[in-house]
Parts: sequence; C-alpha cells; structure tokens
Amino acid sequence: MISFIFLPFLTLLTTLLHGTNASAAPATGSHFETDVFKRHIDPTSIRRSIAQRSAFLQAHNSVRAQHNAAPLKWSVSLAQMAEQWADACNFKHTGGILSDESYGENIVAATGNFPINAAVGTFVQDEGSYNPVHPVYNHFTQVVWRSTTHLGCAVSTCSNIFPGKGPATLYVCLYNPAGNIVGEIVQNVHI
Repeated sequence: MISFIFLPFLTLLTTLLHGTNASAAPATGSHFETDVFKRHIDPTSIRRSIAQRSAFLQAHNSVRAQHNAAPLKWSVSLAQMAEQWADACNFKHTGGILSDESYGENIVAATGNFPINAAVGTFVQDEGSYNPVHPVYNHFTQVVWRSTTHLGCAVSTCSNIFPGKGPATLYVCLYNPAGNIVGEIVQNVHI
C-alpha cells in the first residue's frame, strides 16, 4: 500500500518569496544557465542520474504536451539545489533560500513503491478539477506553466518524514522561471 502526502501550494507566499516575473528569461550567464559543476561522481551514480533525469523530463513533458507547453530542459544547477534540499530530508517548501534567483517548486513524499512517474502524477492530480473560469494556482499549474523552461529534480530516501511508517521517498522538483505568478495564469495555463 502506498501512502503519500504533498505540501499544499502557497501561491501568494511562494510567489512573493520566489519572485514575481515568470515571463522574464534567465539572464545570460545566470546560475541556472551555467549548469557547470565539477566533482567526482561514481559511474553507477551517473547512470542512475541520467535515468532519473530522463524519467523526470518524460513525466513532466508528456503532461506539458497535452497543454501546448514547450518541453522542459534539464538544469544541472536546479537539480543540485533540489538534491541539497532532498538529501537534508526537508519535507517543506524551501522558502527561496537555495538561490538568489526565483524558482518554482513541487515536493512530494510517500512510503512504499513510489516511482518518479507516480510522484509527478501527484503534482498533476489537480488537473481534472482545474477551472479556467476560476483558476487556482497549484502543483499542476506549475508543471504546465508555459513560461517555465527548465527543470531540476532530486530524490532521497528519508527515515524521519513519517515517523513509525518506515522510510519515505522524497521528491523535490525545482522550476525556472518560476510559475504560478499572480495575474499571469491565463497566458501560461492552457486546458
């Protein structure tokens, strides 16, 4: 049996903490565009990372394609920040502390067998209840936000998220430019 929880999306607070200009492209040479990080990584880890990156991109981009949003590209720097947060087993939003640049985020944790496509599935489970006449910002709207161009995600196993329930798998996905900008939902979310 799988049990999962994802954090409620705090639209206004998240927007204020992470910036308010989702339509602006990242500055040339910015932290998110640089994506260069040199360190020793074991080859098994590299293969796992490539497979995870592909799974995250496929899960996100298949949903985005249904909503006329361009495919996301992988950002090593966003993935590194997501990994930093996930490895610390922080089951809460970052509050924007990982970078001076704005980013969006989706976070979910579950016990049991919980693969990447299931994690992204929890982000988009609100799709069926989305009403363009009365739009609500949520995890789904961040995934399909048209101005967002880059994605970086990480996964960690954490023992302290659900005490007494066994280890949980924690997924952290960061997005740039950030989505869910107040006043920009009509041009960024297409049903």
